[in-house]
Amino acid sequence: MEGLIENEADDSYILKEDKLNLIRIIKNIYNNKFAWADEVLLRVLIKKHYNNVINNINKYEYINELKNNDIDTLLNQI
Repeated sequence: MEGLIENEADDSYILKEDKLNLIRIIKNIYNNKFAWADEVLLRVLIKKHYNNVINNINKYEYINELKNNDIDTLLNQI
């Protein structure tokens, strides 16, 4: 079984609420798409998808967006 275990994605820089929202969205996708699947399979699919998303986030763009995500900036974007 060695080599089958995937490393955890580094999500330490992501806000807790963003992680929770991402997990909820992914979970909803898989619960709807694979309603027949058991809990273990769903957990593996969700975790794999979550890790893929986290690994593909540009850390510096995300952090920069957080810094610029204030009321004035949001109002100016409308």
